[in-house]
Amino acid sequence: MKKLQFVCAILAGTVLSGNPVFAQDADTAQDAPQSEETTGNDIVVTAQRQSQRLLDVPLSVQALSGDTLRDRGITDQRQLGLIAPSLQVQRDNNYSIRGIGTQSFASTIESSVATAVDGVTLGSSMLNGNPFLDVARVEVLNGPQGLLFGKNASAGLVNITTERPEIGHYGANFNAQATSNALPGNNADGVQVDSTVNVPVTDNSALRVSGVYKYQQPITHYNRENATGRQDNNFRQYGLRGKYLLEATDQLTVYAIGEYYETHGIGTIFDVTYRQLADGSINTGPVAGDGVTPGDRNFYAGSDGAQYRDLKTGGAQLNLDYELDSGWTLSNIFAWKFYSLNQQIDADSTGQNGANINSTSSRFDQFSEELRLALPSTGPLTGQVGLYYYHSKLDQVSQIAGNNYFTDPLLGNAFCVGANAPSTCAPTNDYFLGTDKDYTSKNESYAAFGQLTYAFNDMFNVFAGGRFTHDKVSIDLVQNTGAYFLTLGVPNGTFKQSFSNDEFSWKFGGQFKPSNDVMFYVSYGRGYKGPGMNDTGASLDANLAIYPETTKNFEAGVKSSLLGRMVTINASVFHTIFDNFQIQSFDTDLRTFVIGNAAKVKSKGAEASVTVRPAHGLTLSATGAYADTKFDTYSAAQCYPGQGCGTAGTFDASGYRLAYAPKFTGTIGAAYELPLNDNGLSLLLNADLYHRSKVETVINHAPDSQIGAIDVLNGSIGLRGDAWNLSVFCKNCTNKVYPLAIQIESGDSSAQPSPMLSYTQRWGLDSTRTVGLRFGYNF
Repeated sequence: MKKLQFVCAILAGTVLSGNPVFAQDADTAQDAPQSEETTGNDIVVTAQRQSQRLLDVPLSVQALSGDTLRDRGITDQRQLGLIAPSLQVQRDNNYSIRGIGTQSFASTIESSVATAVDGVTLGSSMLNGNPFLDVARVEVLNGPQGLLFGKNASAGLVNITTERPEIGHYGANFNAQATSNALPGNNADGVQVDSTVNVPVTDNSALRVSGVYKYQQPITHYNRENATGRQDNNFRQYGLRGKYLLEATDQLTVYAIGEYYETHGIGTIFDVTYRQLADGSINTGPVAGDGVTPGDRNFYAGSDGAQYRDLKTGGAQLNLDYELDSGWTLSNIFAWKFYSLNQQIDADSTGQNGANINSTSSRFDQFSEELRLALPSTGPLTGQVGLYYYHSKLDQVSQIAGNNYFTDPLLGNAFCVGANAPSTCAPTNDYFLGTDKDYTSKNESYAAFGQLTYAFNDMFNVFAGGRFTHDKVSIDLVQNTGAYFLTLGVPNGTFKQSFSNDEFSWKFGGQFKPSNDVMFYVSYGRGYKGPGMNDTGASLDANLAIYPETTKNFEAGVKSSLLGRMVTINASVFHTIFDNFQIQSFDTDLRTFVIGNAAKVKSKGAEASVTVRPAHGLTLSATGAYADTKFDTYSAAQCYPGQGCGTAGTFDASGYRLAYAPKFTGTIGAAYELPLNDNGLSLLLNADLYHRSKVETVINHAPDSQIGAIDVLNGSIGLRGDAWNLSVFCKNCTNKVYPLAIQIESGDSSAQPSPMLSYTQRWGLDSTRTVGLRFGYNF
């Protein structure tokens, strides 16, 4: 807490500041105006890869401006769920929309909820962890979106647009935020500072450079009395993004972006503690020895192994837009993204060596090329067609290993761990138990796509689109070459496999606009998520291919601005069927996670949002999402210990709700800006209440694995001047303690003679109350 008080003292002594708004130059087909110039359904979004009013977009979208994110203290994607009810944050930067997401530890499968930044779809969830920096808006697109956005968005898309350089204007801003999370014994403090500078380079070009630094203490308190090796628990993140915009001619625009980030420390990423230990658990003694009492409010863990995480991410892209004399626009985006990861976690979360090793070293590169041709927006026929290419390569080495809490003398005798030649042991073992993988995975995709809209008149139009995709995935895997007394998985397997698939996805629908402020729409389409590869062989001759996931989606809705735009009402209903749903489960025989295809999943429900502006400066809002998301057919789901499944170890999960798929989520809020004088000084008041119904956290709905319903209250109060603002805020103001995730502890469920149920839990930044101070200045 002293660190936070020191930071706050510095902030209070500086010039008070505010969140800037830069004007926007004319937009190209894929880039919308800066998001603060309009409100409600008038906000311009790029949900269909072209600039449109939100009211005119025939799909369910929630658009959040950069100012809204700053006012709510939302600094990265992990916190979006509190203000976008259809979006749920799971773990490891994975998300679900309408109850559908990809829950997998493997890096060889992509998420059903894709992320696009400035028009480039990210091929790995590891690239999702960068902070929001100079963001213009975030759009949450509900339902399948892979037709126009790169690839693999079978459940939805998070579309992030950053501010573009502004030609002809000098400008800069500085923002800072200091926070403190309420924890027993000692709070977890954090700070984030970022700044952006916009500089004209020539009469027709400009440069925009942004930088950020973020520091956060971990939510978990570690007993490191017996710790050895590197201990790096505090989260630090810093990075730069540079953008250059050149309007070379009246027709040609060149836009280049480059960025680089580094992240260090395990805090906020691996805040894992014991929630519940079964009678006879192998972890009972070590956990007690650390002075830890398992429970649903346990923020303490032990550690005797090394703990660190070093992640580097970055990339570059070049956008070219050329408007032909006929009004057609040719656009091209070439992009490269990468990450490099080196991490090690004490997997057993105790001060003894149960499984001290959980290490990963990886390098990922993706290249994408997209060429699009947009029709003129003035005629009855509008839309776009294009070609897309994507290639990625992942090199990864990982290991999980340990001594199962056996003492060194016993290990050296009975299990040949650390035995020296000459010895009765042949061969000498490195650990009592373990598994390792060394693989190269490649993913290549080609696609041709298009979507056209024909307007019969000002009231009626129809639209249709299609995408032909060719995917090829491959893996070259060597697993379990280490020397273990107990190998987790298949010993010493070598695999080299590939899989190809061709798919045609499509969508059609219509719109009816009785007025400029009311729009009804209906659509039906087939979505697609490409194949992947298991990074673990279930047998020496296993087929590692994960088959493509397809969807059939029906959606209908209405968008409206009524009573002189005083009232905004948006609503939609949907029914989606997923075939060959890609899913991860734990194989108790192999003692490792494997990925497969469930037969069918159904998701149906409704979403609605209402905004009312009854008086100048006052905005009242409510959003809600209901989703009934269940396995329609899944006959081979993994059982939990004690479920009574017999020797097969599987059961029929048909009718079971998916993990992290709440039936209902919703938010109600109020914001009021009260002018205090004629010089632009205003009082700002904000409050909102988020509700989420209970969620299952494992497929088999094991006892005590549910996270109950939560109600999270957030609020802020502040002052705003012409060039500055200052506010204090709280998130989860009533300190509703809840975990981000619950997981069955794999040691007790698979490595015991008699399997049993124990649980760990993962905490997030919003798991407890956060109070903070935020300010900024616009130069």
